[in-house]
Amino acid sequence: MVRSVHESLDCDQPVPDWPEIIPIEYRERLKHRTGLKDRFQKYQTVVTRLGAKNRRRIQRALADQNGIAVLVACGGDCEALGDLPKSIRKPIEELFGFAFRLLTNLGIRDEHYRAIYSAQEDHVCPFCGCEYFDAPSAPRQDLDHYLPRRLYPFAAANLRNLVPMGKRCNESYKGDTDILRKPDGTRRRAFDPYADRNIKVALDDSAPFGGAGGRIPEWKIELHPESPECETWDEVFHVRERLERDALTSSFEQWLGQFAKWFVSERGINDLNDDKIADGVRAYADILEIMGFEAKVFLKEPVFRMLQFHCAQGHARLLSFMRELVTQAVPPPAG
Repeated sequence: MVRSVHESLDCDQPVPDWPEIIPIEYRERLKHRTGLKDRFQKYQTVVTRLGAKNRRRIQRALADQNGIAVLVACGGDCEALGDLPKSIRKPIEELFGFAFRLLTNLGIRDEHYRAIYSAQEDHVCPFCGCEYFDAPSAPRQDLDHYLPRRLYPFAAANLRNLVPMGKRCNESYKGDTDILRKPDGTRRRAFDPYADRNIKVALDDSAPFGGAGGRIPEWKIELHPESPECETWDEVFHVRERLERDALTSSFEQWLGQFAKWFVSERGINDLNDDKIADGVRAYADILEIMGFEAKVFLKEPVFRMLQFHCAQGHARLLSFMRELVTQAVPPPAG
């Protein structure tokens, strides 16, 4: 509809009246939306007063701000709202902000969330890997504007720009951070949330017994493959900090206890030599590798790969510690 206004003005043709300007397939659903009509007509009035050069800038910003895959890959750039003529900024904000709210009234946001929830097997926030998504019947999960609408309002109602995200990721970390630019204005690459990416967490360089109290490793979290997108992800969502604090450090001893119980049940405690301990750690990591992407639990496999690596290197203190752990997991005799 906005493009139709610009095309008519560029050709010195009358702009179609309401509701004829609405595409026929949406006309019945939208023609009585007076809030949309009022804001659309205000936009049309203001843009009509602008010169052809400024109208072309606005039309280009409309296209560029919605080229989300291109923008996050740094394959192109766009003007933000504050770059456009001052008179058109508020009409743009009001029109596309209303359109965003209209997605709720039309049931589109709920449909959008249900589709994504159903398609994602583990129902985990993909930005932190630690927070479960609520079922669609619960109050709706946050749908974050990946490109913040205060800067890129033309994408405010674009479902491609609406990404289900855990509440902590959205409210405590992402907020309205500009995913396209660093605080100093430098362009940066970011992940396309709707692209198929497989990022692995590696912990092999972590130091057993190097952390607090001598029982927790000193964690070194690596994200593979290393890329500018991973660095943006970490800068915006504090990925390494949160994985260490909220998952690795808080769950490590519990995960060790689970391993010890598994080892006693599956391997027994006879002949607990170094080779048997090391092979048990490897076998447990192999099991974890096929368990999927449950919240926080996806980190168990790299934890035990790290322990496997150090056991295979003959880390005497670690092997002794794991042997003691298994021994202590033996249940007391009945009676």
